[in-house]
Amino acid sequence: MGIDKLGLTSFYIPDMEYLKAYWEIREDEVRSRLYKYFCKMDYAEVMWCPHKFGEDTNCRISYSKVDINPKYFDSYKQFYSYLETIFVQNNIISPEYFSVTRVDIKADIENLPIDVVVARLYAKGFNRRSYNFFKGSTIYIGSDPKITIYDKTLEIKSRLKKGFAITEKEKQILEEGKQITRFELRIKNYRGTLKELINDPSTLVKHFERLQFYNFEDEERLFAIGGLQLLFPKINRKFRKDLEKYRAEDLEKMIKEDYTGSVKEWFGGDDIPF
Repeated sequence: MGIDKLGLTSFYIPDMEYLKAYWEIREDEVRSRLYKYFCKMDYAEVMWCPHKFGEDTNCRISYSKVDINPKYFDSYKQFYSYLETIFVQNNIISPEYFSVTRVDIKADIENLPIDVVVARLYAKGFNRRSYNFFKGSTIYIGSDPKITIYDKTLEIKSRLKKGFAITEKEKQILEEGKQITRFELRIKNYRGTLKELINDPSTLVKHFERLQFYNFEDEERLFAIGGLQLLFPKINRKFRKDLEKYRAEDLEKMIKEDYTGSVKEWFGGDDIPF
């Protein structure tokens, strides 16, 4: 699905008896962190009881925070059922009372070489000199939104090698030998509730408009100075075919369609429990 991570805050009280029974609760005894209690679950981390500041300030801060990754759930219904187990059972929780503090959106394109992305990419609002490259398979740009473009297949293999759990869908990617390039944007200024996100998750597709691509071979100035005659002989035949296959307008369309289709499927229909 098209959402990779979610940060949620609320004034709901976590079910400490449940958390104690199945997970380890840690306490921040020196007030170095915003919340006093932490609990690392299998698919989420829960924090609660603000204590870093004075009483008046702490009371105005959301009582609890949940960092959770929707990728472990096949549908919104499964995700929401998991969220419900975290909080005191005699409280009926509602999506409208969860504020979204972070949402990571993603799109996956199959068989798209990172080299083609590097050649064509123009991130709107960012100087190209601010791009950071890591080991030739990951591109980092900016901070809010933070843009990350990477070889998802290599990332899955790396986590598996280190002994970390992977999802069934990630196992399927490896079994089928797929090469996936992921486009991921971390958004910290959503300023909405979980209910608003549920009602129309496709509105976030606008953030992908920061990712623009450039058909440099169409640049008339390059033709005028003979630039392409100098450039193309240095590009191997396979890479030239990849460039021809993934034109700028096609990449932009593919990214938006993958995200929109994924979130509609995950959030859609009877999976919404209200």
